[in-house]
Amino acid sequence: MNIASSGTTRSYPSLDFSPTLLRCAALALLTLVGLASAPAQAAIPPSERQVLIDLYTSTNGASWDNATGWLSAVGSECTWVGVTCDGAEAHVYQIDLGHDNLAGPLPPLAGLTNLVYFYVHNNQLTGPIPALAGMSNLAGFEVSNNQLTGPVPALAGLSNLHDFEADNNELSGTIPPLAGLSNLQIFYVSNNQLSGTIPSLTDLTHLWGFNVGNNQLRGDVPGVPSPNALNPGSSTLCPNALIHTPNADWDAATGQTPWYQDCDSIFSDGFDG
Repeated sequence: MNIASSGTTRSYPSLDFSPTLLRCAALALLTLVGLASAPAQAAIPPSERQVLIDLYTSTNGASWDNATGWLSAVGSECTWVGVTCDGAEAHVYQIDLGHDNLAGPLPPLAGLTNLVYFYVHNNQLTGPIPALAGMSNLAGFEVSNNQLTGPVPALAGLSNLHDFEADNNELSGTIPPLAGLSNLQIFYVSNNQLSGTIPSLTDLTHLWGFNVGNNQLRGDVPGVPSPNALNPGSSTLCPNALIHTPNADWDAATGQTPWYQDCDSIFSDGFDG
């Protein structure tokens, strides 16, 4: 291209406005706009990330069968295997690490106040079950088939809890009060070393299965909830040292008549028989 000015001719390179160049320029511009407008990667609170790190460290994460993504950069936690976040990826919603070769004690879970489901069944966990106080969103908690010791933690205030499974461990102490757990459907603590009496089930009108067999429980069996939602044959009360009082509702719930036929001691209405 030649441009004449003041008698002087100047030469400039020709500009290539070919379709290919225009498409490339448009694509580059769209990419830059997209990067500028894309939201920053969501990150869970530091307190929740720390609980995840503590869980990995305490249960020998390096030896898990699958630990994909764990301990990656801040903002990646919702992609770690077994971790599910809420829709906004702002909080941990679920931890599911069942059958993953976790070994060792569970760390405190208090930092996960938004947690809804916690599943670590079928591992080699030891030590006590962490306190669950304040975890008001918790709906499902399963730690069955481990080597956990100590008491069943207090469950008061967990009004959203519908599934508590801690059977096949080495737990001791008494079963905590279950009053106020109006959404509870499953309560499994069979095959432990629990003692004392079975607490009242009055408020548990959604209770579907109640397994407390093969412990060291004694005394009277409480009445079934009213209304009674216990599924026929889905509960166990024996073996335990329970008083052998006939109860048709428990016959139906356990699928055995009488319900106490497999219990340890021979009691009837509070007297040796």
